[in-house]
Amino acid sequence: MSDPDLTVASVLSDDLRAWLMSELRYPVLAVNSADGPPSQSVMWFDLDPDDPDVILMNTMVRRLKYRQLTDDPRVSVLFEAGLKWVAMRGTAELDATFEPALQNIQDLARRYGGDPERYAGQERVIIRIRIEKVIRHDQ
Repeated sequence: MSDPDLTVASVLSDDLRAWLMSELRYPVLAVNSADGPPSQSVMWFDLDPDDPDVILMNTMVRRLKYRQLTDDPRVSVLFEAGLKWVAMRGTAELDATFEPALQNIQDLARRYGGDPERYAGQERVIIRIRIEKVIRHDQ
């Protein structure tokens, strides 16, 4: 018997995109580690304005997360609001083009109330996560 509160889809629907952006949310990104267990990070995110099924995140090139994503681009992302949660699975593409990656993290900092100048000169990468599966628990 399935859970009536669960729905499964392969795209980010308009209502889900609206929910994701309705307030500041701090998703958990899980990436695969070389030795087996997933590695998790609380992240800032944005939605790609040009592709409705892509979530944007950002990290420094020197971080372990970058190396893990280079080795295995499969990821999951979890958003929660109490008993309502959305789990997503997808594939990450890394864009280390300097200026766009720096602009992306500075835009995220502004959105989340951080200081964009803190990131000036950092070697960053945009993580573009193409969502392939969405599991929602609406309660």
